Amino acid sequence: MIPLRTTRDDRLLDDEDWSMLMRYSLDTIADMIIWLDRDARYVYVNRAATNLLGYSADEFRRKRVWDVDPHFDEARWRAHWRDLEAMGSVKLETVNTSRSGEPIPIEVTANLVRFKGKAFNCSIVRDISAQKRAEADLRSLNERIYALSITDALTGLANRRHLDAALAEAIRHHAGTGEPLSLILLDVDAFKAFNDRYGHIEGDACLARVASALSGALHRNGDLAARYGGEEFACLLPNTPESEALALAERLLATIADLAIPHAASPVAGMVTASFGVLTAACTAETTPQALIRAVDRCLYRAKREGRNRVVGTGR
Repeated sequence: MIPLRTTRDDRLLDDEDWSMLMRYSLDTIADMIIWLDRDARYVYVNRAATNLLGYSADEFRRKRVWDVDPHFDEARWRAHWRDLEAMGSVKLETVNTSRSGEPIPIEVTANLVRFKGKAFNCSIVRDISAQKRAEADLRSLNERIYALSITDALTGLANRRHLDAALAEAIRHHAGTGEPLSLILLDVDAFKAFNDRYGHIEGDACLARVASALSGALHRNGDLAARYGGEEFACLLPNTPESEALALAERLLATIADLAIPHAASPVAGMVTASFGVLTAACTAETTPQALIRAVDRCLYRAKREGRNRVVGTGR
C-alpha cells in the first residue's frame, strides 16, 4: 500500500491535516468538481464552480441541476441517473447558466460514487467556451470558403460550378414530380465591342450591373441567377411554366435596357442590351443538363441571329 498520508520528512498527517489537504487540492483544480445526490441536489462544489458560475456554495446547495442547466428537467435527470447506474460513468456536453445569466458550454464526466450507503453523482466539469468558439470560427470559415467556391467573384452571382450542380439536382427533382423546369440563358449584346470602346474596367462594371438586375428580379426560394461565363448569364427557375419564364425574360430585357448603360459601339442600340433564350422542359430520368443547355443555347442563338435585344423561346 502506498503511504499517501505522509509528508516529505515522513511524518504522518493527522485526519484534520489530511482533510485540509484534500479540500485545498479540490479548490486548486481548474476544473469544476460537483457532487449531486439522487434527487439532483448540489451536495458539494469546489472553488472553480463558484468562480465560474458565480453562485456561492450556499446558493448551490439550495438549487437542483435544472436551476443551473437549461437542458435538464426532472425527467431528463432521472434518465441520466439510470444511465449512470447502468454504466458507472457518463460523458456529455451541456450548458450551465451563470448567476449573471451567461450560458456557459461545459463538458461533464459524471461518475457514480457510493459513500456511506448512498449513491452520488461526482462530476468533473470543464468549461469548453474556448473550444466552442474555435469550432464556431472554423464552421464560419468553412462556410465562407464554400460560399467563395460557388460564387462568381465579379458579380456575386452563382458561378458555373454551382449552376451545373443545381441544374443536375433540379432535373432529378423535376423528373420525379413532373413539374416544369425552366431555364433562361442570356448574352450581353456586342460585349467585345463594349470592352474595346470603354475598356475592361467599365466592362466589369457593366456586367456587375446586369448581374444585379438579374438577382433583383428573382424573388422565389429556389430560383438561381448565375454567371454562365464571360458575358453570358443563366436563370434556373424550378417549377416554372413556359409562360412565366418568357414573361420574366421580357421583364429582364426591359430592365437591362432601363439601366441605360451607354454603348456607342453597339449595332443594336445606343445602350447595353441583351439577347435571351428560354427553355421549359418536362424532365425525365433520361434528361441531362447538357441536353437542356444545348436546347436553350439554340434559342439564344436564334435571338442573336434574328437581330439581338429580344427573347426567343422554344415555342416562339
